[in-house]
Amino acid sequence: MRTSGPGTSRTIAAVLPRHAACARQSGFSLIEILVVLVIIGIAAGMVGLSAVAAPDRRLHADAERLVQALAIAQSEARSDGRIITWRADAGGYRFERPGRRKGSTGSADDEAIPPPDDFRDDPDLRPHAWSAGTVSVTPSGPQGWLRFDTEWMADPMQIVLSAGGRNVTINRDAGGAYAVQ
Repeated sequence: MRTSGPGTSRTIAAVLPRHAACARQSGFSLIEILVVLVIIGIAAGMVGLSAVAAPDRRLHADAERLVQALAIAQSEARSDGRIITWRADAGGYRFERPGRRKGSTGSADDEAIPPPDDFRDDPDLRPHAWSAGTVSVTPSGPQGWLRFDTEWMADPMQIVLSAGGRNVTINRDAGGAYAVQ
């Protein structure tokens, strides 16, 4: 079918497909909009979950760091021969051991008890603050502290760290292996 008019030799069939193609390209389809909305929803959900899980990750990281420090303290107590004590409170934890006498000169100063070693210069056993903020610590044992001595076989123990309504448990078996749960 031909259109009428001077100098026009195009058919209507040739004109319509070009206009239909332009009409289809002028906006987004419903499927494209839905796909974008789903992607935005997934991204927002991941951001929300990571923001909620951040305190839990910090508490778990504190537990992992503590497990490494406890294993080092046990090894240090075995190699040095002095008992190491671990104490914790809501702000952090620390290790201590009795001070070592330098040498005997026979003076009255030699009889004085040396100050305890608090590991201030040791990167692993120095006092640490909790990265999860205020943490409630429940160690096994009636004293509320742990003791590492020269024995190769240690008593099983459990430490529960609690912060922000979340708990992480550290267990040590009789062989000295630690696990964070």
